Amino acid sequence: MKIAQSFSRLGTESAFEVLAKAKKLESEGQEIINLGIGQPDFRTPQHIVEAGKKSFRRWTSWLYSC
Repeated sequence: MKIAQSFSRLGTESAFEVLAKAKKLESEGQEIINLGIGQPDFRTPQHIVEAGKKSFRRWTSWLYSC
């Protein structure tokens, strides 16, 4: 298999680096709101759930633009 040269421009996953830095700051007493890796510790607000359902019900939401 031949891999495109553009593939070499992809970087590594930095989310784990950001998480490590956030954990360090948190251990130093900083208040951190984690919007990164893992499951949130709160439920999705109902209006967002309903907007998601509405979007999935519209078949045009499933199409890619050309």
